Amino acid sequence: MKSYLSLIPISARIHRRQNRMTLLCIVISVFLVTAIFSVADTFVRATDKSMKEKHGSWHIRLDNISQETGDKISRRADVMAAGWSDSFNLDADHPYYIGEKKAALYGADETYLSQLTSSLEEGGIPQNDNEVMLSSNAKLALDVQVGSLVTLRTPAGDTDFTVSGFGSDDKEYYQGQMYMTAVYMTRNSFHTIMAANAIEEHPSYYVQFQKISGASESIADMKQQYDLTDENISENTAVMGISGQSSSQSFNGIYQIAAMLFVLVLLAGVLMISGSLNSNISQRTQFFGMMRCIGASRRQIVRFVRLEALNWCKTAVPVGLIFGTLVSFGICAYLRYGIGGEFASMQVFAISPAGLISGMLVGIVTVLLAAQAPAKRAARTSPVSAVSGNSEAAASKRRVIRHNVGRIEQTLGIHHAAGSRKNWILMTSSFALTIIIALCFSVGIDFARGLMPSLKSWQPDLFLNGYNNALVLEQHTKDVILDISGVDRAFGTAYLDHIPATSSRPGIDYINLESYDENLLKNAEDEVVQGNLRDISGDSNKVMTVYSKDNPLKIGDTIQIAGNEVEVTCSVSGSLFPGERLVICSQETFERLTGADGLTMIGIQLDEDADEGTLQQINKLTGSDVIFTDTRVQNRESNTTYMALRLGVYGFLSIIGMVTMFYIMNSISISVAARTKQYGAMRAVGMDGTQLILMIVAEAFTYAVSGLICGFGIGLPLSYLLYDQLVTRHMGMVWHPPVALLCLIVLFVAVCAAAAVYAPAKRIRNMAITETINEL
Repeated sequence: MKSYLSLIPISARIHRRQNRMTLLCIVISVFLVTAIFSVADTFVRATDKSMKEKHGSWHIRLDNISQETGDKISRRADVMAAGWSDSFNLDADHPYYIGEKKAALYGADETYLSQLTSSLEEGGIPQNDNEVMLSSNAKLALDVQVGSLVTLRTPAGDTDFTVSGFGSDDKEYYQGQMYMTAVYMTRNSFHTIMAANAIEEHPSYYVQFQKISGASESIADMKQQYDLTDENISENTAVMGISGQSSSQSFNGIYQIAAMLFVLVLLAGVLMISGSLNSNISQRTQFFGMMRCIGASRRQIVRFVRLEALNWCKTAVPVGLIFGTLVSFGICAYLRYGIGGEFASMQVFAISPAGLISGMLVGIVTVLLAAQAPAKRAARTSPVSAVSGNSEAAASKRRVIRHNVGRIEQTLGIHHAAGSRKNWILMTSSFALTIIIALCFSVGIDFARGLMPSLKSWQPDLFLNGYNNALVLEQHTKDVILDISGVDRAFGTAYLDHIPATSSRPGIDYINLESYDENLLKNAEDEVVQGNLRDISGDSNKVMTVYSKDNPLKIGDTIQIAGNEVEVTCSVSGSLFPGERLVICSQETFERLTGADGLTMIGIQLDEDADEGTLQQINKLTGSDVIFTDTRVQNRESNTTYMALRLGVYGFLSIIGMVTMFYIMNSISISVAARTKQYGAMRAVGMDGTQLILMIVAEAFTYAVSGLICGFGIGLPLSYLLYDQLVTRHMGMVWHPPVALLCLIVLFVAVCAAAAVYAPAKRIRNMAITETINEL
């Protein structure tokens, strides 16, 4: 043997069983980091591709620049592509029509449409002034195809075009919408139409850089060279942000959150590995004491422990990397095929260099950090006490154990738990912190659910909405729609804002009025916050309002509307229209109070038999003043986002729970190892193995019970406070104790305590009395 370090592989072979827990902790730490960062890397790459498809691959937009300046910029070495685009009537405020639908006009060059935005979905890009490309919704809204003739109607006259293709630079805006169609034409055609209608043009110049990493320097150079200001430059936040080049504070905040999660994962790994190393060291105190006896210095002991920990990495890190990569494949497959939506473009079997490197580096770093304290603890081992088997100094204070109630082993277990105040606080805090995090994160899930109306039972697949919320839909239209094959349900609502009114509550001089038909009133039963809505149906003087911090109306208020008095008897958590000063009544009451019998909106839910023919029949019922919107894709994307959010939250909570479990297990193991001689003495005076195990059980469950009391005592009030500020205040939903979650937490804590008892109990049960006294 050339040095003490030659003992490392020998010690690893001899203590193979004792090292299993430490190796498992290292594997788990590497596995978690590899899986998390591999999935994150795959998601970022898929998101980058999706963002370019939705928002274009250009990086910045330049406004109010000349054609000459644009030509100079396009010749720069750091610019890959640049193109012009202009638009008009995006809000459909002006009487421009393509067929019978409102038209949003675009004048763009081929570079913008084909390279900077990838707008083309079918057919081709306009090659001459007589061709146009229409947004894809025009195929259904106008019943046209490639090669069809269409007429653009403007105040200055009509112009005929041939449809060259379909597509748009903003697919989300036009997707599923039947009210307005995008019309893309050459810049020359656009200029001619704008000039004929005396409309001033405001073309923008879109720039894509050769390397996104140097975008900041290129932008600064452009400002100086071409005398540009911040007002001239707008960035493609989605594309720039995903590449880490955005100046947006929102994206910077996301990166800060990612850094915090990285630190949390690092600390979790350090906590797990450190606890296991402490347990390992405490069980091998005699070994380190013998090394001290034969001449090893404290510095050599510290180095020995560190290199021994790194030696474990040779096996644990590759295993963690493999398992982490395999699990990331499974998660990506679930996100792509199980959830879909925005995750549909994720690669399943993508090897992530970032994930592998992060897992390897974090695994080694956590091991080195975790080995610091155990190494110093091993170095402080006294040769005399180690050889004699007394690894720990006696407690500085001795207290008489009062055995008034319960069995003696239970009393001793509780005494051992409470004997070290510092250890008791740490163990209790570990349980309590996990409980508090779980209760608070559950509020976040409820808040996210409230932000997504697509999760509500009444959320329709299709909307018919009068332009500017006008009452242009007739009552019988809803009945006609219900008779169409493929339609499952339909509801109608009317809305008028700023209706003059007086109220028993000071400061109310107008209200916004909305009607609910019988279907909406039935669905609203699940959203009642206060009062009841039994008396609101039919023609009555009872109304309800929306529970919101911005709504001054409360239950019990009376309101005078056009000489009729109504009383607010109920409040609900949400509505179809903004909730400020909103009064909701039945359709019959609405007609009596306003004298209007039309509808503002009809919502339609489709069944499994719905097809394109169903949409075409519904579309024929709409006029030029009705917006027809298909929200099925948006609903699915919202649902998938919510499912992914839940998956991420539950995954994070699982990580915290796993860390807590291993920490408790290692801490109990250390506690038992430190008292091995005491247990041997108890066995010698007549205590059997079952009583010793019950003593350890009592100690573990003392920590568990105190953790539950502390966690629930802090977590429930904090959960209520967060719910009140985030959910109740903004969405009206009332907090109720999460009974199911509380039961799950109690079960988790019990499992943690039971798991922590298993290994020490097995070790005590298998040791003879003499061995227990003499060995540590």
